[in-house]
Amino acid sequence: MTKKELKKRILDCEDAIVTYRSQNSGKLKYNVVTLNLYTEYIRNKKNKSKEEEDTLLVFCWDTDSYRLLKPELVTHVVPLSAVLKGR
Repeated sequence: MTKKELKKRILDCEDAIVTYRSQNSGKLKYNVVTLNLYTEYIRNKKNKSKEEEDTLLVFCWDTDSYRLLKPELVTHVVPLSAVLKGR
């Protein structure tokens, strides 16, 4: 997946569950993320990460922190609302 594709998919979902393969262990992992970095809550969080050409900066609700995702490691993007409505 390209960075542009990943960004579009997450933006379409607003909040999404992103499944990716860990660079270190090769295991599948996930984060609940958003690209809406402009809410007051998120703006008040410190961010030391800088987005680069091969990464996408997101905010992870489940870890309460910023994260750089590598699009080539992402396997699935699912809207959080779809998961919550399924309960």
